[in-house]
Amino acid sequence: MNLIKPSDIANAATDIATFVDTSELADKDKQKILEMVRDFYADKNEHIIDQYLNMLAQRTLDKHFPQTGFEK
Repeated sequence: MNLIKPSDIANAATDIATFVDTSELADKDKQKILEMVRDFYADKNEHIIDQYLNMLAQRTLDKHFPQTGFEK
């Protein structure tokens, strides 16, 4: 079992929430990386922390890359 500190959770959450603003990658790359992070935590889903980080990544995607539904 891996022990996790509150600061680890805070650092992960801060990184996800500020990734779009702080990264120098192209917008498409930022979006893809956030989607991979979201999917990783959705698939892992072992603890409430995974659910929190999954939803944070989704909300960050929704904020910076809104989808209308017609993209599919």
